[in-house]
Amino acid sequence: MVILEEPYVSDHLLKYLEANKVPVLNNSFARRHNQDYKLNLVDDDKMVSQYKENKKLYLTSENALDWVYNHLSEEPIIEGINKVKNKASFRELIKDIYPDFFFDRIAYDRLEDYAAQKVKFPVVLKPAVGFFSLGVYVINNQAEWENAVAVIKKQEEKLKTQFPESVVDLGEFILEEYIKGTEYAIDAYYDELGKPVILNIFTHRFVSAEDVSDRIYYTSKEIIENYKEPFEDFLEKINQVLQLTNFPMHVEVRLDGERIVPIEVNPMRFAGLSCTDIAYYAYGINTVDYYLNKKVPDFKEILKDKAGKLYSLIVLDKKEAGLDCSQFDYEKLTTDFEHVMMLRKVDSKFLNIFGFLFVETREENSQELDDILQSDLMEYMKK
Repeated sequence: MVILEEPYVSDHLLKYLEANKVPVLNNSFARRHNQDYKLNLVDDDKMVSQYKENKKLYLTSENALDWVYNHLSEEPIIEGINKVKNKASFRELIKDIYPDFFFDRIAYDRLEDYAAQKVKFPVVLKPAVGFFSLGVYVINNQAEWENAVAVIKKQEEKLKTQFPESVVDLGEFILEEYIKGTEYAIDAYYDELGKPVILNIFTHRFVSAEDVSDRIYYTSKEIIENYKEPFEDFLEKINQVLQLTNFPMHVEVRLDGERIVPIEVNPMRFAGLSCTDIAYYAYGINTVDYYLNKKVPDFKEILKDKAGKLYSLIVLDKKEAGLDCSQFDYEKLTTDFEHVMMLRKVDSKFLNIFGFLFVETREENSQELDDILQSDLMEYMKK
């Protein structure tokens, strides 16, 4: 079963749900898309009863967590979500696995008075309950601390209006040591026995150590082959504490040498805003289908002809608020890439983006990724 919710769902997923008659919660967001797709809409009571029978549920957005909390409050899944959704609580649960890892919980009203000068910089400050790099700051000194707190205070009302508290809650922040190394994102699920099944692994490409943007993630044969087994071992290790089953998740980690340190575990979904679809364009894996139907990728077969290729998800985020999507030259953008697999134009009042781009790039031509990573996209605005 699937719950569709604001702010976005892809046509790719909608076509799959329609073709396979997957039960979809009958809410206003789903009804809006039912005008173009014949979805198998079910009411609240049927959704609850079917969930109790099969324990398989996928959310396209964490905005749907409110429904889960309200209608499945007696189900074990609530405890599982709470274990990972609150980043501070998650750190508490796994602290015996990472005994030397520094973190601290800070109430919102204590931010200005917090004795940050006693902290060993660099550190990361972020909402204990957050999403999509919102409110995340890499801080190297006291002056940057004071600036970050000032910006958080300024953005408070805007974030409250954009997202419910179940998605972004500014009541509590977590301060933690800056995790060195390369960042990876993992779309995976724990099966009915709690065994991890990895559906995709991609790395987060950054401009600098201070960059926390979500512009580019890419996957490749090399990434999958090198890290599938270590990340499976990591997921098994933390699940000895978490004890999760039938649980889809988007996991972010950093790899420093052989040390794998989790950044966060996002519950009940894969890469947000239907960005998990990169697995389909790269490898033919529909991640939602694999989770709902207990499928396990045969990566040995899947990766046979993928050598030397990078498959990227590019978030076309607006560097300035208020830019008009109708003035963005999507055609010009696509000419700057050797192989565009899918362009998704998104004009949403909830998302400060122009859309998403999925591209295939030969490794020797990866400069095209660096170019778009460093771009403010203003060169694509029509004059």
